[in-house]
Amino acid sequence: MLIPLNLDRERPLQQQLFDQLRDLIVSGRLAAGSRMPSSRMLADEFAVSRITVLLTYERMIADGLLETLPARGTFVRGQPRPVPVLAGSQGRRTCRTLDELDVDQPDPAEFPTRRWRALVRESLDRLGATLAMERTDGHPDLRRAIAGWLSASRGLNVSPDQVVLAACRQQALYLAVHLLLLPGQTAVVEDPCHRAIDYILTSAAARLVRVPVDDDGIRLTELPREGAALVHVTPEHQQPLGMLMSVPRREALLNWTKRTGSMILEEDCDGELRYGRMDLPPLMASDRDQRVVHVGSFAASLGPGVSSGYLVVPANRIDAALSVRRLIDGHAGWLEESALAELLGSGAYARHLHQLRKTYLSRRDALIRSLQHHFGGAGGFTGIQAGLHLIWHYPPVLGSAAKVAALARQAGLRATPSPVSASGAGASGIQVGFGMPGVRQIEAAVAHLAACLCPAEQDTLAAN
Repeated sequence: MLIPLNLDRERPLQQQLFDQLRDLIVSGRLAAGSRMPSSRMLADEFAVSRITVLLTYERMIADGLLETLPARGTFVRGQPRPVPVLAGSQGRRTCRTLDELDVDQPDPAEFPTRRWRALVRESLDRLGATLAMERTDGHPDLRRAIAGWLSASRGLNVSPDQVVLAACRQQALYLAVHLLLLPGQTAVVEDPCHRAIDYILTSAAARLVRVPVDDDGIRLTELPREGAALVHVTPEHQQPLGMLMSVPRREALLNWTKRTGSMILEEDCDGELRYGRMDLPPLMASDRDQRVVHVGSFAASLGPGVSSGYLVVPANRIDAALSVRRLIDGHAGWLEESALAELLGSGAYARHLHQLRKTYLSRRDALIRSLQHHFGGAGGFTGIQAGLHLIWHYPPVLGSAAKVAALARQAGLRATPSPVSASGAGASGIQVGFGMPGVRQIEAAVAHLAACLCPAEQDTLAAN
């Protein structure tokens, strides 16, 4: 698993590691029975020595917080904290959506094919017993596995009953919209936004209010004073501009929903592929008033081969959410759900994601390094903290975004002009993906892009 830690290099690392891991166990975010990462993986993840991790683990074992099982690994000891069950009742602008070319495509070559093949075979052997459950709410093992994964890696302490399974990300969004919204009600979307949520809300006959984003996320001063049925946000990696919603903006948004009675539809875009802060939890983890529905999927980490999505709902909306799911799609993909549950529960998914983040991080760094080498540091980059694409604010001498993106595509990069928010965010930029090509291909493509410039542009860049 990936564990959210925030280590200060100016203080003793071993004590920080011990304190933060102990707090995660005591708070219940690392539940009893959870498999801990290997000492090598944890050391590599947080750039500390392996001996620091080994000594920390030994100290935690001595204190009864962890236990080592021969030939199996290191696990959390103690009783898990019970999850409380809460009682209760159940356009101003034209949205600039992504171009038809999706730049943030994952590399299918990174899919864990061997492990997945073995898991599917094992699931086939258990298929008869699984189908005998005769349940239409999705595989219970997968709901438990997702709840456990979100608790350990994202700080989202929810029960399996709150997890509603969906066939894909789009279906999870569709379910959430139909759970929260009636025709004609107001729905707030970020401007710009991804075309998927725009289409889904339009099909639901929502009255759309488009609120621009800036470097800290959605601009709260432009939210409707009277509130809205829902506000859709992408706080971990805004789609499509990529900024991370700041902590003060998150707190203010939650306060706004409490004051107005609105609901938040939080889509965790690319939250699995984070390269910056690991300790910033989703909005739902800070929600004390049951005002957030959290949507996620495995599309970025596993690719189109495993499209499963999910939504996590407040405790007072579980029955309503399951009713919506049964009406829209009563089918359960038992084979894929069983294999995915085992992938998550066995620790194989954490190991896969650990390696995947290293791979994509090296490609992101190669893209930034190559663009800076050939075009200088003017303009810079945004949206680099997560996901599979960034915004390159290229030197203005290169011309229009359409021209630069077209040249980049000819050179072999996945690129498209960046949408521009009414606040100015995204201006003079193009979106460039780094998921598909390898490091050498990225470097060669950027060099080819530089060679495609006319002599006058090259002279101007050299002068700067």
